[in-house]
Amino acid sequence: MNGKFLLFFLLLGIALAPATLSADDKQPPVDESANPFADAIEYAQKRTVKLYGGGIGREHGYASGIVVSDEGHILVAHGIYVSSIRLRVVMYDGRVYPAEIQRRSEHLQAVLLKIDAKTPDYFELSDDPVVQKGDWVLGVSNVFKVADRDEQLSVNMGVVSLRTEIDAKKRALDMDIAGEVILIDAITSNPGNPGGALMTADGKLAGMIGKLIQSKSTNTWLNYAIPSDRLKPFVEGKNVEVVNNTSDEKPFVGVKLFVLNKRSPAYIDKVYPNTPAAKAGLRSDDLILALDGEVVRDVKDYKEMFEKLVVGEEVTLIIKRKNDVLSVRLTPVAEPK
Repeated sequence: MNGKFLLFFLLLGIALAPATLSADDKQPPVDESANPFADAIEYAQKRTVKLYGGGIGREHGYASGIVVSDEGHILVAHGIYVSSIRLRVVMYDGRVYPAEIQRRSEHLQAVLLKIDAKTPDYFELSDDPVVQKGDWVLGVSNVFKVADRDEQLSVNMGVVSLRTEIDAKKRALDMDIAGEVILIDAITSNPGNPGGALMTADGKLAGMIGKLIQSKSTNTWLNYAIPSDRLKPFVEGKNVEVVNNTSDEKPFVGVKLFVLNKRSPAYIDKVYPNTPAAKAGLRSDDLILALDGEVVRDVKDYKEMFEKLVVGEEVTLIIKRKNDVLSVRLTPVAEPK
């Protein structure tokens, strides 16, 4: 071999050979326990629960919840799952309890549950805002129902984008809630996330992950949480809004149900033209499955729920049309006289 080529390959081999570190140059072993969020995660795991209830079509029958007292009070985001007669709460250690609804909040889209058990591990709700723009936060929840029984919940990390008032943009964003929320860059808009805990790095409860909300105009999902200081008055029973139709005006949407008896399924027999139902695209033979998150089992259920609707306030119907389950929004008007 030519001497120049031999010298070239010798030099190339030296250049590619792995460098040998001296004892002083070696890197220290990685301390896997040095997770700055480990304590906050462990704290949240014991105070966040799995929730199982009713589901219809694309409306998932599971979510998460946070323990907010030592007397078995569980705070969850509103959804179809809370309508189940077999609503179950699974604690961090795998214990399962039936749950009952104590009260709801329309503006928070939150529900307070009660289980028959002592819960010494619970979140303290704050009187004042806990996080600011740019703070690190952790979302702890049973996203996609990954955890079962005593398995640990999933953790998602992100940063607070801002705390903002959303009431002014309610219609533009197709929102069901009003007031201030915490917007975050972590992805919390997946099934199982609602009701989960939003934690600070030092273990404080910043808020509760809200129900899934999508904008029809932009086809995007909102990643947000209801602040802890807004949840506290609701949990304590202060300033709880009571939603009733106290007006003399009776709600009207323009559908007639097919009625054999009061336990008949809530099938639509007729849709009157130029009414909210007609404009929303409802049709004859559509089966009403749920009204604003409440399961409609029969004609009697529908009539009782319908009487509580408020003229001018938008509601959501879940319907079954042949093999499809659809979500339809409409706004009741005053019944024609």
